[in-house]
Amino acid sequence: MQLTLATMLTKRTNKNLQHAILTMLSLYLSFANSVYAASNVSTIWSIDYRFSTNLRDSDVEFSRFSITSETRFNLSRNWRIQLDARAEFSDDDVGLGTINGYSPLSRPLIDNKQTRLELDRAFIQWRKRAHSVTLGKQVTPWGVLDGVQITDRFDPVRRRDFIFTDVRPERIARWGARWRNKIGNFKLDTSFAFDGTITQQAQPGALFFTTSTRFTGGVDVTNTPVNLNSQNRNNSLAQSTFGARISHPLGQGDISFLGFRGPDTDPILGLADHQPIDEAIVVQTNYQRRTLYGAAYDVTLGETVLRTELAFIPDQPINIQWETPLQSADVRRLLVGFGIDWSAPEQWFINAQLAIDHIDAQEFDILRPDTDTIITLRAQRLFINGRLLFKAELLGTINQRDGVLRPELIYEYSDKLKLRSGIDWLFGDKNTQFGQFKDNSRLWFAATYTF
Repeated sequence: MQLTLATMLTKRTNKNLQHAILTMLSLYLSFANSVYAASNVSTIWSIDYRFSTNLRDSDVEFSRFSITSETRFNLSRNWRIQLDARAEFSDDDVGLGTINGYSPLSRPLIDNKQTRLELDRAFIQWRKRAHSVTLGKQVTPWGVLDGVQITDRFDPVRRRDFIFTDVRPERIARWGARWRNKIGNFKLDTSFAFDGTITQQAQPGALFFTTSTRFTGGVDVTNTPVNLNSQNRNNSLAQSTFGARISHPLGQGDISFLGFRGPDTDPILGLADHQPIDEAIVVQTNYQRRTLYGAAYDVTLGETVLRTELAFIPDQPINIQWETPLQSADVRRLLVGFGIDWSAPEQWFINAQLAIDHIDAQEFDILRPDTDTIITLRAQRLFINGRLLFKAELLGTINQRDGVLRPELIYEYSDKLKLRSGIDWLFGDKNTQFGQFKDNSRLWFAATYTF
């Protein structure tokens, strides 16, 4: 199936595109006019198109066009408002990810399978020196490692593209309040999200729909007819996330301790209460609440930055193998991560990270290894007067011998236009977290115009 930007934007999609753009402009102009007299307004627009071809058969199997905007209203020295919107257009009905895990407040403004318009962020912030209060739709990034989630599990994330996102993890903003304060050398950061939105997954039939039994409760979804339903999400205290982090200088670095409680970033699966006769099994994904206690430390030593994180979850929900299928239990989980950034000679930048994820479930038969050992390696360098960036990345699970190799070239054609191309070559057993997608290894291209 050969697809191009021209074939993707058919008459139907063109109509949706016009509708989404008009909606974005209307929302922006109506709000801007109401506050323009008392503020300085700045807006950054970004237009992005990307597609990929399968390395095995050269078919184009992914195509997505998006328009994003980031608007800041500086009302005064201490007050500002930020509105971020995203309009996306896919070449098929499953390319934009699930939305049944969104709470009513966070649902897309427009959604008709191939077209979606979302309000990514919308908040008002008061800030004075080291004190700030933020109210609205926002994220809470707690963690010091680069894309490895040890303590950084406060927010839900987008998993529709697996881990192949420009920012990893790609957090989903939720409605809530955040208060940051400094008392002496102590920094206090508290956050409360009353929005029950949970992690976005790939839809069945999509390129990165999960099939490994470690993520499907032991069900072979490739050979078993299954209908997946998500637990209803709302804006209640029972589905909220709240927590606090306190930081303090230690030596030449900073140490922090944190704790929070809220829905897990990964689901457990269970059988629905009512099953149809002679039809596909109805399976419900549930994002149960759990508590995380953690600590992090990062320090800069000349050309090197060292980072480490530790997290303990005493009530981690997980699927187990039992007499009846799709059963779950709460177990103890320990995560440890180490990372190093090195500004090497000849303008090279090296990042290496090691993470250990251990499940203490001796009384249960679990669907994943007791201990996963994860490694990430990245090397990058600028060429052609800083306009061409070469980047190569290896991510993998040592104990399961699976992973992905990702070479990439980024060319800054101008201050506004950026061209990118790369390969995602996946390997490993078909039932591992990386190997499940090895048939989807791909060559991809992207063009981004920002103004």
